[in-house]
Amino acid sequence: MALEDIKSPLPPRRFSGLYETETEEENKNQNLNVKTQNEEVEVEPVVPLNAPLISGKIEKKVDHKSYLVYAGIGVAVVAILGLVFGVIIPKVMGGSKVEEVNLTYWGLWEDSSIMGGIIAEYEVANPGVKINYITNQKVNYRTRLQSRLEQGGDTSAPDIFRLHSSWIPMMQDNLAKVPNDVATGIGLDTDYFDVYKRGIKDGANYLGIPLMYDGLALFYNKDLIESGGVTLPKSWWDLEVAANKLTVKDSAGQITVAGVALGLTDNVDHWSDVVGLMLKQGGVKMLDPGEDSTKKMKDVLTYYTLFRTKHEVWDETLPNSTEMFANGKLAFYFAPSWRAFNIEDMKVPELRYGIATVPQLPTLNDVPVDQINNEANLTNIHWSTYWLEGVNKKSSKQKEAWKFLTYLSKKESLEKVFATASQVRSFGEIYPRKSMSAKMSENPNLAPFVKVANEADGWYLSSRTFDEGLNDEMIKYFADAINGMVLQSRTPEEVMPNLRNGINQLMQKYQLK
Repeated sequence: MALEDIKSPLPPRRFSGLYETETEEENKNQNLNVKTQNEEVEVEPVVPLNAPLISGKIEKKVDHKSYLVYAGIGVAVVAILGLVFGVIIPKVMGGSKVEEVNLTYWGLWEDSSIMGGIIAEYEVANPGVKINYITNQKVNYRTRLQSRLEQGGDTSAPDIFRLHSSWIPMMQDNLAKVPNDVATGIGLDTDYFDVYKRGIKDGANYLGIPLMYDGLALFYNKDLIESGGVTLPKSWWDLEVAANKLTVKDSAGQITVAGVALGLTDNVDHWSDVVGLMLKQGGVKMLDPGEDSTKKMKDVLTYYTLFRTKHEVWDETLPNSTEMFANGKLAFYFAPSWRAFNIEDMKVPELRYGIATVPQLPTLNDVPVDQINNEANLTNIHWSTYWLEGVNKKSSKQKEAWKFLTYLSKKESLEKVFATASQVRSFGEIYPRKSMSAKMSENPNLAPFVKVANEADGWYLSSRTFDEGLNDEMIKYFADAINGMVLQSRTPEEVMPNLRNGINQLMQKYQLK
């Protein structure tokens, strides 16, 4: 599979043949028209997981005299029901009528085949409420979304929408605050991972409800590390040693098996997340222009580039890191959980891999080398990158929107969506609730992410948000600095002024603090 065909994160892989309708004509009539940006696409109807399979038509002879009798009874029953529900009950109820509410919900990674079932259940339980779920394309999504929100109006702008946690500085004026009774009712402060308190809270109020979690972990090739006689690295120093030992070069000095994909930007997926992680672990205050923060930032950039310039365990001639790992030619690879789907699609059949938590830094400078891997001497800081659901600040249907999101955030709803998603890929989105951690810990692909979610944090170096704004602009400044050091042999002192100026410009542009 070509890399340009990869969708992310959580790309649905559809399959057919699960459900059969009785006739082709019925199937056409049941199709749902799902709107996407600039086009309408017909997709198969969503069938609840507990729906019975229809194996085909059942034919039997009909007694026409009996049919007439039954038909007469049927007409009478329909008339009586019409009288009861159409006349008597409305009069008893004072002629009240259920007011219809239409909510527009902009999704991004999950299409209607995954969200349709839970939405249909909600509509049945809440007569008069209709949820128009629209799956968006990732290209220009943030700019299109924000443009609609700023225009206002209930007809063109979504009432509910998905956004990345790092977009909040750009979109804060468009976000309704989560009502306190809603936040308390679903347990945002008590049952959700602590990472959300640091990322999506403005003072005492949350700015959205997360339905998922994701972060950064270390993928490793089991066969390579076993044959090389190395253990899983707990520290960055240990990763250096292991990567050097596992790197294999041919007679011309070309890398045939790489130890770890680090040191460059163009062919290292999620390199900006790794640099962001290193900055967090190093105690760098990214928005502080002071001498101490500047020195620590230079140290992080220097350390990152050493994997290319000194250790030479990765270089610019190699394929993309995801492809290299999937083909069994890369020992260690940093990525979020959803990359497991890409690897499974692309990998060679014999690839055996695992996922571990990311390496840490020593907490003391004088820790002996043989004691660095003692967890008591290491930091416990991890990287998060996740999405949440926001509500349009200008929507006239905020009450109904929060009620629907409250329903989606219930444990039972999260489990249903996860189960549906697991029918089209290996697993669904990681649960955001602490009380559901045990369910995730049973899955070896998810356990490393859940284990450290409370100790994770993010910043404006989140890769693949496609925001054409804060993240992309910040990543560009850091990429210029790293490429300048590696490809142009510039010193950290030479690249830091442009990097610091770029950060300062973004601080002013997006009012970062």
